[in-house]
Amino acid sequence: MKSRFLNGWKWWRRHNIRDQIFMSMLFLTILATGVLGTVSYHMEKTTIEENYRQSYETMLKNSSKILDLKLKPIIDKERSILTDATLCEVLERGQKDGDHEFTREDQKALEKILTNITFQEEAVSSVAVMDFYGHHFFLSNINKGGLSFYNYYKEHRFQDESWYKKTAANAGKEVFWGQGVLGGEDTEEVVCFTKILNNPSTGVPMGCMILNLSRRMLGESIVEGDEEYHTSVYMIVDEAQKGIPVYLNSEDADTKQLVSDYFSGSDKRYVFSSAQNETTGWSFVNAIAKNELSITSRYVRNVVFSLGGIIVVLSFFLARQISKSITKPLKQLEKVICDVGEGERNISEEFDDSEVGMIGRKFKEMVNTNLELSERLMSVKLNEREAELLLLQAQINPHFLYNTLDSIYCVAIIHGDDQIAEMILALSNNFKLSLNNGEKYITVEDSVRRVEEYMKLQNMRYQDRFELRIEVEPEIRNCRIISFILQPFVENAMYHGLEPKMGKGSIRITGKRADTNLIFEIIDDGVGIDDLSRLESGYGIRNVKERIQLNYGSEYGVTFESEPGKGTTVRITIPEKMKGMEKACIDW
Repeated sequence: MKSRFLNGWKWWRRHNIRDQIFMSMLFLTILATGVLGTVSYHMEKTTIEENYRQSYETMLKNSSKILDLKLKPIIDKERSILTDATLCEVLERGQKDGDHEFTREDQKALEKILTNITFQEEAVSSVAVMDFYGHHFFLSNINKGGLSFYNYYKEHRFQDESWYKKTAANAGKEVFWGQGVLGGEDTEEVVCFTKILNNPSTGVPMGCMILNLSRRMLGESIVEGDEEYHTSVYMIVDEAQKGIPVYLNSEDADTKQLVSDYFSGSDKRYVFSSAQNETTGWSFVNAIAKNELSITSRYVRNVVFSLGGIIVVLSFFLARQISKSITKPLKQLEKVICDVGEGERNISEEFDDSEVGMIGRKFKEMVNTNLELSERLMSVKLNEREAELLLLQAQINPHFLYNTLDSIYCVAIIHGDDQIAEMILALSNNFKLSLNNGEKYITVEDSVRRVEEYMKLQNMRYQDRFELRIEVEPEIRNCRIISFILQPFVENAMYHGLEPKMGKGSIRITGKRADTNLIFEIIDDGVGIDDLSRLESGYGIRNVKERIQLNYGSEYGVTFESEPGKGTTVRITIPEKMKGMEKACIDW
């Protein structure tokens, strides 16, 4: 064995590098094609089956939801009749009188109650009610089965039947059956659910109800995909009763084998997808023969091997040319790496468009960019440090201002100049409310206080020419709004509306909740304005409008109304609750 290996190695070494590349590529191509074809076939087969299963599980879950939607109004109506006092009275006043039917008067009462289910719900075919005194009542919207039902229960007690025992054990919860359970009816045409009727006041059982549903409803609930498979089968099975399916959409399927494979968990013949319905406990199942799914995977395998053969042929012609071209860029790349290792940072070597050349260009770009990035990083660090210092300074300045104003205020108090003290206090409060501790949002209460402090300063300046009235609803005062949206309009009203007016003037601020919005109005009785576009040209008002739309959306903003000689009204509309906030208002 060892001598054969040595002889083979000597034979390999006698060939030039071009032949070695050729034979290596040919051998590797054949090996890769064989492995790829085999692996691809099995992976594609597994992937197709898994994708099919997942895709159909989604459709089956949707089918289950559709069935829930169909059953919910029926169950709701069935449960709601328990609140009917007449039903409770009929079921509880019976006695063993030897008659298996309710009195005619009771039958009319039951018919009136149960009609809400049988005739208003298309899927309901019939309903039966029984009390524990031997009386039975049957109502059908297809006029079928009534006579056989009454004849059967003249000879039988429903309490002795197996379905009743399971129903009684569920203590008032609906129990679903894959076929009819009533004696004397065609059990294959319907599915049904049974329920013990408990008195809603006492919780004591009064009787039993059986509600038959059209089996067609199950077929209408199934969402089928774009069926391109001939062996795809849908069925609904009752996991508790491992027998005949509740529903099967194909008559050609081997039902016995299909159900047997599903319940045994066998995956030799079929790929199963399933989703359980929580209401009924049934499972929606789709099955497809594995042979049909494997057609695609076999096609992929054949394509892979065909392409592999083409690649082997092409590699024969390309191998020698590749062996020539592969050496040059490798030598260039080796030289560049050596230069970088010796400390060179500015590379000027030019590479061709081959794969190795692309690697060389990327390496060149990386080295040349590294120096620039290092310089940028140093600059960014310096800028960050400068920004930190500016931020620290911005934090110190407001505190210095507060302390200075407080000192002036104390001096004014000491010297007994109450007016100056009051002005300084109002100015200090105004600054504090304006800065708002750096927060973006402010309560309506603080925004109103800011206007009040501002107007206090202005009245000191203008000798109480202006009257301010606040009419903001108490329930919105704790709501948060963006800061500085009321004061600009108060300033605008004072300077452009009230100051040019002879005598005193007033500004009224109102605030209220309208549906999910907050509406504020700033109303002055000043000189008014005839060209409203002049109001919107000011920087301060434009800033407020832009901030409102930026924070709340384009549907919110500011509107103006004005009449020369009578005054101006500004209306601000914003949402009560801001995006990303759990609460609209603060709980104090």
